[in-house]
Amino acid sequence: MYAPVHKARTTWAADLFTGNWWNLSLYNVTGVLGFHGYDLYRYADEHWMRGGTPAPAEVAEAKEVFRERGDARDQLDATDPLFGRYKGSNVILVQLEAFQSFVVGQRIGGQPVTPNIDKLKADSLYFDNFYHQTAQGRTSDADLAANASLQPLPSGSVFTRFAQHAYDSLALTLKDGGYAANAFHAYDGGFWNRNMMYDTLGYDEFYSKNAYAIDEPLGWSLGDKSFFKQSVRLMAAQPQPFYSFLISLSSHHPYALPASVQTLDVGAFKGTMFGDYLEAVHYVDAAIGQLVGELKAAGLWERSIFMFYGDHDNSIDDWQPFETFLGHRLNDAERFRVLKGVPFLVHLPDGARAGTYRQAGGQLDVAPTALHLLGIPSGGKAMLGTPLVTAQPLAGKEVVFRSGAFIDGKVLYVPPEDGLPEHSRCYDFASGGLLPDASRCSPGAQDAVRELQASDLAVTRDLVPAMRREP
Repeated sequence: MYAPVHKARTTWAADLFTGNWWNLSLYNVTGVLGFHGYDLYRYADEHWMRGGTPAPAEVAEAKEVFRERGDARDQLDATDPLFGRYKGSNVILVQLEAFQSFVVGQRIGGQPVTPNIDKLKADSLYFDNFYHQTAQGRTSDADLAANASLQPLPSGSVFTRFAQHAYDSLALTLKDGGYAANAFHAYDGGFWNRNMMYDTLGYDEFYSKNAYAIDEPLGWSLGDKSFFKQSVRLMAAQPQPFYSFLISLSSHHPYALPASVQTLDVGAFKGTMFGDYLEAVHYVDAAIGQLVGELKAAGLWERSIFMFYGDHDNSIDDWQPFETFLGHRLNDAERFRVLKGVPFLVHLPDGARAGTYRQAGGQLDVAPTALHLLGIPSGGKAMLGTPLVTAQPLAGKEVVFRSGAFIDGKVLYVPPEDGLPEHSRCYDFASGGLLPDASRCSPGAQDAVRELQASDLAVTRDLVPAMRREP
């Protein structure tokens, strides 16, 4: 184990081991035995040899990253006319399982795949350049990113590894503002350690599988149509204003739904996992349409900020069906965007500012967006995202991915898997073409590493309280 790792660390891959933000890169350099040996060394170094105490310079640099983001949010709060426009509104946030944006607005055999979302877009803000930022924690990573505005870990899940640490969550922040906060997910409460993590994040109640009548058994648990209907009934009994976080489940891998609920003719995709995926998202789209109807009937629609986003990709690794469905071959940059792209929709209580928005955004921006609209300052919080619903997009906005890649609406940067800088790739965002001069992405790549390292330090060393800016 030692010899190849030592050679790589001290020669050609030294920068990779110093940055250390993506395990796949390390694996490609060290091999399986070397990787596990180095992983053990990292753990011992972090928890035993250094006593779990980070260097003061590391803490100072991390605080600077959080301060910069807090300053950006403060500036928007002070100048943007939408700050506080919807003060006192309820917030209803829905996380959709494996729901990617490439299906939205598409048709197959003349039939729309997402007719209800297409209709909802007409009086909502829809962000078509929005991305998931998850890693190995998948659904739990999306939850963390959206609700705590922090990056996932390079390995494992924050929910299972650091559920006892402190976070500046959306639920806790809203509760400080007089909100009730509840989570809804019709599955085992111990899955992804949610019972413990949701207590840490500050929810008043977590309505897990035991809170629901399983009257529509589907896939892993309760079908989304019944789940949403029962959840609205629970919400309607809550004191207002409230924050409700709902996690759907019906479009979970492997996507096979019973014939009785298959209403989309997927044509040549019938009998394939890709065809099953289209069927599943079509069902979830119908459930979203029903959810909107239930909220209206309960008198909550016009009193709430309603938002949903997809949590991660669908894990289908064959690009042929994607290209057949979309009608053209995908270059490397397009594949990256399809893989990472998830929908993000915001419906405001008065239906204002409807349209499709092109600025880059990611899951870390969800909580800051809600707080901005409610007029709740977040500049002092240890959050890394910035609001997306503003009169003017924030200049220089980057969406950072766990691998160290980033998108800013002008370029897409993909770091090298072997750690050699000359193997990094910098693409023109508009055309997807590879830029001959990769140095155009260098400043953004450095900022991406700063963000990842600051987030990792705050999460793993329980330093979120230390990252807060003094009032």
